[in-house]
Amino acid sequence: MRPILFLMLAAGGLHAETYFVTVQGEDAPARTGTAVESWKTLAYACERVPAGKHIIQLEAGTFTAVKAAKPKSGVTVAGRGRTTRIVAAADWKLGDVTAIPKPADEFLIVLEKPKEVTIQDLAMESDPQHRISGAVRCAGGNGVVLRNLELREFRWAALYVEHSSNIEIDRCDIENGSTDKDKFHSGAIRTKWFKNSTIHHCRIINTVGSEYGYKAGGHERVRIHHNYFELRGEFALESAHENEYGLEIDHNSINRCISVPKSNQGDDPNKRKFEYSVRIHHNLLTDSYTVEGPRNHLQFDHNYIRIEKTGGRCYSHHGGINQGPITIHHNIVENVDRAFVWKNNGTSDNVHVWNNTVYAADAEKRAGAFIDVAKPDLTKGWSVKNNVFVAPASQPRKLCTGLSLGATHNLGVGLSSMPEGNLTGEPGFHLMGDKPQPFFMPAGQKSFVIGRGVDVGLPFMGAAPTLGAFELDTKQLLTEIPSAPAKTSQK
Repeated sequence: MRPILFLMLAAGGLHAETYFVTVQGEDAPARTGTAVESWKTLAYACERVPAGKHIIQLEAGTFTAVKAAKPKSGVTVAGRGRTTRIVAAADWKLGDVTAIPKPADEFLIVLEKPKEVTIQDLAMESDPQHRISGAVRCAGGNGVVLRNLELREFRWAALYVEHSSNIEIDRCDIENGSTDKDKFHSGAIRTKWFKNSTIHHCRIINTVGSEYGYKAGGHERVRIHHNYFELRGEFALESAHENEYGLEIDHNSINRCISVPKSNQGDDPNKRKFEYSVRIHHNLLTDSYTVEGPRNHLQFDHNYIRIEKTGGRCYSHHGGINQGPITIHHNIVENVDRAFVWKNNGTSDNVHVWNNTVYAADAEKRAGAFIDVAKPDLTKGWSVKNNVFVAPASQPRKLCTGLSLGATHNLGVGLSSMPEGNLTGEPGFHLMGDKPQPFFMPAGQKSFVIGRGVDVGLPFMGAAPTLGAFELDTKQLLTEIPSAPAKTSQK
């Protein structure tokens, strides 16, 4: 039977087969890759197994890799969960540490123009004293699934995907996936020109260095959701400067900044039938420097921002000539440090701040206005409406600096001054129970915030919108946000 099996392999396979890699196996041409004649390394198995719907099954054990494995289209590479580990050899020759991008083969698995490839249920790592670039590199891929992977100790990007579509990164647990800055930061997950794809239910943490969690540029219809980011410094997610079409960041727990600036006006996503360039919604965010813009057609809404770090502005808008629109609405924010919305230099138009509930901290000398705008003469078309702004009794704050910025129908509590057309008084929230809900929800139909707003084009109940982030007793703000490190299903 051996010659027949070998001919099947050489001819591309007549039907789907399962081939085995074990620590007791041997990489030899005479072996067929069956359970009793298994191979020893994934790289060798990938050389032998042809394209097609075949499975390369890595059994439990620790496999030392001396070179990249290159699965062909259609192939699934599967382990047995965390008990299957691929470790880069301690003498793996490293490329130039300053080279950008990193050497293409300095990854444990390399996918070159793959179609319908799945990598799942295994662990990959390199030695902290001798980190290689990454675990998986995919270039020009379509239909690739990276699922249930544990990835540890890489210097550039644990997962690097470029010029690829229909990619799913699912339940990956990444620690110290991008430890070296070199010329510039990469990320534990790094993508470039990424389309019709999802990254979800991943856990991304670092304990050394100051890596980025996710570094990217150029999305089209991409969703990043239900992930947990816990980083020591730098950005949790950055996708800067390139045009974005339909990038959605939602239901994540994120402890560092989301950076999505394009300082000048980017391409209009509506031309490609996308409602937004970037939408950031229904996340738990804890960094005071929460979102870095500007980015036209940005939507930042329905987030719970529980600031745990001093020194930043919640939404920061830097330079350039940006005509918007930017819409910031239905967020609940605790412990605002310097400002809720801060505009630096440059032209900034059509920024809409609607229906947010914002509580400021006593920030000592750092404190600014809730809406803090440098050079207000370089703004037009701003709208600040239907918000609730609460300053601590120990430190009254202003609503806006400079111009009133279209600020009407806002409720101010503890503010030092309010422009005409705004309200003062006690808000009438629950202020008890779990945060953010029901704590910040209106306390019944008689709450002061009910029906005090003005129609800004967003859905509302009743004769007029309710002030703040909740509409009457609905619970539309937050659902399914991971509040603790995500648990993978690896065995």
